[in-house]
Amino acid sequence: MAAKNILGIIFSNAYDEVIPELTAFRTMGSIPFAGRYRLIDFPLSNMVNAGIPQVGVITNSNYRSLMDHIGNGRAWDLSRKRDGLTLLPPFSLPETGMFKGKADALYGSIQYISNSNKDYVLLTDCNVICNVDYEEMFKAHIAKNADITMAYAVGIPPRVPNATEHIVNEDGRIVDDVLIDCYSSNVNYSLKTMILRRTLLERLLHEAHNSRIDDFETLIIKNIKHLNVYGYEVKGFVKTLESLQSYYDASLELLKAENRKALFVQNRPVYTKVRDQVPSFYGMQSKVTNSLIADGCKIEGEVENCILFRGVTVAKGAKIKNSIIMQGTYIGENASLECVIADKSVVVKSNKTLCGASNYPIYVGKEIVI
Repeated sequence: MAAKNILGIIFSNAYDEVIPELTAFRTMGSIPFAGRYRLIDFPLSNMVNAGIPQVGVITNSNYRSLMDHIGNGRAWDLSRKRDGLTLLPPFSLPETGMFKGKADALYGSIQYISNSNKDYVLLTDCNVICNVDYEEMFKAHIAKNADITMAYAVGIPPRVPNATEHIVNEDGRIVDDVLIDCYSSNVNYSLKTMILRRTLLERLLHEAHNSRIDDFETLIIKNIKHLNVYGYEVKGFVKTLESLQSYYDASLELLKAENRKALFVQNRPVYTKVRDQVPSFYGMQSKVTNSLIADGCKIEGEVENCILFRGVTVAKGAKIKNSIIMQGTYIGENASLECVIADKSVVVKSNKTLCGASNYPIYVGKEIVI
């Protein structure tokens, strides 16, 4: 595959600040999603499915959970003597500290990038949930003789810092990149994913460092008139997380079969860390409707329109509706939950009631007892 000549770089902490509830003790990349996955599983799997053999994951803070999840990359066939998966620390040069933006983060890992024998680099974040064919994107990059190819989706743009709109001409070339200030109409909004030559990336990073530019998107906008920058539209199930509400909405949209089919494509599977657990147990009085249930759960109550992660217990008489219940959570007898996001290892005691709304879900933090 041509994609074997690509080095993948994933920003695991990008946009942590937009979901502070879920990133207080973890990175954006290690946020649990869809019952058994973490957000980093999607860009990692996209790269592996395209044949990209070398991936660097840039970290900043709170990355213990991320380290535990990705390990040596074995689940993605990236545990190799050559290439493989590398966790990159927040800084690796004497003159750099904790990075302030993507350009700063990349410059801190410039030795890793320069030491790679790949001619191209693919950069991406973890807050975009999609199943994209990076090999096709790379083919389009080569066919257009592009300097940079940037992925975008058409729709209402996300409210994230430095959200940008691509102004694309008939040939697919991005003739301008503008910061978005209106969030009520469909635009070609950037997915913050791009392919470019390694040597070009190195030149841009040195330029950014010398000009004290921390944000990589600002650097691209500055140079867009002088480079052949093309767009690549990503279709299908594409969700950019911008808040706790967007996480809740994107999660529950997977309860629709057509959305699951669009995200979990048969010939481009999504890989994750394997945990060998017993199958879920359903009691005689249990009732489960339109829900995603991971393995290791024990359900004796009622579950409707929910996502339950591994090892969740729903005791007798408990009723859960329109909720996301993460790993190891215990819901006591006759408890009632509606429109709730319960983080890992939460305990809701018997006869307790938590009721949010579809446009304002209640969040219960990790290991909290109610």
